[in-house]
Amino acid sequence: MYPRNPMGHPYFLDTTSSLPFLLLFITILVASQIPFGCTRQAHSSNFTCIDSERQALLRLRDSLTDESNRLSSWIGEDCCSWDGISCHKITGHVVALDLRNTVQPALQIFDPSYHSTSCLAGQYLSPSLVNLTNIRYLDLSLNNFSGIRIPTFLGLLKDLRYLNLSDAGFVGEVPQHLGNLAHLRYLDIGFASSNYIPIDNNLTSNDVGWVAKLSSLETLSLSRVDLSGAQDVFRVINMLPLLKALDLEGCRLVVPHLLYVNFTSLSSLKLSFNQFLNPTLPPWLRNLTRLQDLGLGANNLDDKVHDTFRQMTSLVNLDLGGNHFDTSTLRSICNISSLTSLDMSDNELQGSIPSEIGQFPQLTVLKLSNNRLNDTIPSSLWQLTKLQALYIGANALTGVLSEHHFAKLKELKRLDISLNLLSLHVSSSWVPPFQLQHIGMGSVKIGPRFPNWLRKQKEIEKLNMANAGISDAIPSWFGVLSNDFRGIILSGNKLEGSLNSFISVADVDKKVVQMLYLVLNHNHFTGSIPEDLCKLKTLEYLDLSNNHLSGRIPLCLGNLRNLRILHLGSNSLYGQIPGSLGNLGELIILQLSKNRFDGKLPPSMQNLKRLQSLDLGENRIADTIPAWIGERLSDLEFLTLQSNNFHGGISNTLCQLPYLQVLNLAHNDLSGSIPHCFKNFTAMESTEPGTFQYSNYTYHDPVLHNFKAGIELEYSKNMESVKSISLSGNNLVGEIPDEIMGLVGLQTLNLSKNHLNGRIPKNIGNLKQLETLDLSMNELSGEIPPSLSSIYSLSFLNLSYNKLSGPIPSGNQLQTLNDPSTYEGNIGLCGKPLLNSCPAGESPKENGPVLDDKGHTESDFSWFYAGFGPGFSVGAVGVVGILQFKQSWRYALFK
Repeated sequence: MYPRNPMGHPYFLDTTSSLPFLLLFITILVASQIPFGCTRQAHSSNFTCIDSERQALLRLRDSLTDESNRLSSWIGEDCCSWDGISCHKITGHVVALDLRNTVQPALQIFDPSYHSTSCLAGQYLSPSLVNLTNIRYLDLSLNNFSGIRIPTFLGLLKDLRYLNLSDAGFVGEVPQHLGNLAHLRYLDIGFASSNYIPIDNNLTSNDVGWVAKLSSLETLSLSRVDLSGAQDVFRVINMLPLLKALDLEGCRLVVPHLLYVNFTSLSSLKLSFNQFLNPTLPPWLRNLTRLQDLGLGANNLDDKVHDTFRQMTSLVNLDLGGNHFDTSTLRSICNISSLTSLDMSDNELQGSIPSEIGQFPQLTVLKLSNNRLNDTIPSSLWQLTKLQALYIGANALTGVLSEHHFAKLKELKRLDISLNLLSLHVSSSWVPPFQLQHIGMGSVKIGPRFPNWLRKQKEIEKLNMANAGISDAIPSWFGVLSNDFRGIILSGNKLEGSLNSFISVADVDKKVVQMLYLVLNHNHFTGSIPEDLCKLKTLEYLDLSNNHLSGRIPLCLGNLRNLRILHLGSNSLYGQIPGSLGNLGELIILQLSKNRFDGKLPPSMQNLKRLQSLDLGENRIADTIPAWIGERLSDLEFLTLQSNNFHGGISNTLCQLPYLQVLNLAHNDLSGSIPHCFKNFTAMESTEPGTFQYSNYTYHDPVLHNFKAGIELEYSKNMESVKSISLSGNNLVGEIPDEIMGLVGLQTLNLSKNHLNGRIPKNIGNLKQLETLDLSMNELSGEIPPSLSSIYSLSFLNLSYNKLSGPIPSGNQLQTLNDPSTYEGNIGLCGKPLLNSCPAGESPKENGPVLDDKGHTESDFSWFYAGFGPGFSVGAVGVVGILQFKQSWRYALFK
């Protein structure tokens, strides 16, 4: 404390003798440039920090888990020299604590359970933070405090101007105590827009009244905070007079149509992924004329009036993706010459791209993908000389693109023209005017020669030329390790030659190769899988399926610890499946079908605990079904072991797979009975799609091979909806378990070519979703249950070559399945569509007994008539007998 005079003022503020000291103080103050923010590196200082604050920081450090030693500098007496700490240069007080995780992973992580070692973590935040009484800047974002709540004591840091807790894993209700931070100018507790998926917060706020107290707030981000239970969110935010940036993306809000807006000073407004009360744009948006950034994506909006955006002449970034806007809306935007970024992907744009698109002289990003645009691309688009990113894929655009189309796009970095009806015809000597980082040309006619112009592209990170009509060998200059590739998709071409020439190892020891995905399926590659592939240690997705590869799987593939998807199916690979694959602990999908693998399954595969899809079909594997599949691979949703040499019984341990949607054990040598515990396949009990999140991990359409009506099908987009059991072609005995009839989500049930006996379960009609039912070539007996005719979705039925008898049920869907071969080989069956009629008195049964309008059945009347005669006779004898002996009754009756 400074000494004070009797008036209570510091002595150095006396206006007479203290004037020289005052001038000296002002000079020092200006020269010091007192910080209100912070820097990543500590300020140098000539003094020791305040001891109580140093102790507070040490207690904070001790409460944290720091796997990567980010806080290793937090030693010694001078805390102002520690990383992430900024101190006031005069008082020595800590004014900023910046622990934001800036170590971005090399990979673009799509796994929500991902945890980077660079994250600070902890079960609690030390309340010692409140001892930093002068702190103005606090950033804990992009760390991992999963499972803990935002501490209420943060509301005691009254001098805070900046608070960032985004993507740090905080959960629960946002504390009202944050409303005590009256000087706060920047608050972010939401989702940070970053290049990878961090540890999301999982926060809710059912009362946002605390926000109204933050009268100094200029930036507010509550993105992905659940505000669905809060009242008057916009009325509260309306009370913030200085607000310039508001981010409420994904807050489960209902955005009002009518609203008097007071926050007209807004320059940035993000409302994507909510629900608007009215599908048309709210009229209050027109009042926000200072907006530079506007995000309205994924709200099912349209714009029938087409005048909302005409007044927003200051707009720089506009996101309207994922709505129902049409081409006229796009035309209405074309007068906003200030736009640098426009996203209208996933809308209802149709017809031609408007020629007015050329009226955006500043445009750097244009996204029009996933619409219904057709015709040729207007010449005006190719005049947008500042374009850096052009996304027009997944439309029906036509025409031939040549060198002159791209002549003025010298700034272009990202280009996606995939999934159109386009061709690219350029000379072999063409040198593009740009250096592309992302190239999306899937399904664009490029071949037959491998494009030579790629040789001049030195910055490529992602390349997609799938189904491009290339019939050529990979040139020697194109090596994935000699560039900075993050991903390559060349599937569906006719590329030939050895993968050894494709995987160049030049300079591999001189840099870190960060390949994420390599998708080369459906080509004509020959030879073995090169061991140089194992040097792609960051690989997440490897697809070499449907080629002509031979040899064994290299043992070193087990070193690709980041691998999530491995597709090697439909080749000529042989030998035992290497045990080293059990090291791939992150693996989600393993597809090795249609090869010549033999021997037993390596026990190390039980370490693949995250596996959701396992396809080993059509090999030569000779083994029993290991118990560990059910006991250890508890996340399995798709299990295909068909057409191998698996023997023994079906282990009851498979019933420990509650998420299983597809079980294919067909064409093996399995014996014993079908386990009754199949009822535990809970995912098959539901008609809802499963939980499979393949798209979170893939850079290419997923594929599931499954049999339906004897035909092999490939499922991609709707994999999560497929539910099937196939046990055909084994030596199974016993009856069909009634418990299977509880799996009401089943679409395919194939038990053919076994030795099953007994009756078809009478309640088979419960399987209302069944499309394919094949019980042929067994020893089933008895009648066909009438309930079968109530399965309206049934499109394939085969009951042939059993011992079934009686009339074939008629009515409903069964009438459309009129192929006699469906029932042949059952000498006891009769009725249509067979030629032999049922004996007299025995007619085909429909779905249940026929009722009259009072609910009586035909059998009810049969018994009635059968008992009517004897009953009448007995009754008549009784009455006559009484009249014979009872004189008073005779007088009363005949009087």
